[in-house]
Amino acid sequence: MKATHTIMFKLKRRLQQQAVNTQQNLSMILIGFALSLLGIGLVMGGEFIVNDSFHRELIALGGVFIIGAGCLVAIIGYLSMSLLKIFYVITRDDEEEPPRKK
Repeated sequence: MKATHTIMFKLKRRLQQQAVNTQQNLSMILIGFALSLLGIGLVMGGEFIVNDSFHRELIALGGVFIIGAGCLVAIIGYLSMSLLKIFYVITRDDEEEPPRKK
């Protein structure tokens, strides 16, 4: 029972740290966008640059995989930036707030 509590506690702390790290989350969104553009460039460029149809299809398939990876990275960055911020506000500890004056 105690091991589950510590795993959940560590997961909660990790998600809270990721929510606060806005620069890393924005970087993930931008990297995902750049990967998606690279994949689109491969799909479209392979159509015009490569003459052999088999190689053209292999380049297009690689481009589709890169587009998928880029979208996945961008989605993770976006969710970390938006939903984890809400999670952080809901679950942060009360001890982090400054003490109230009487």
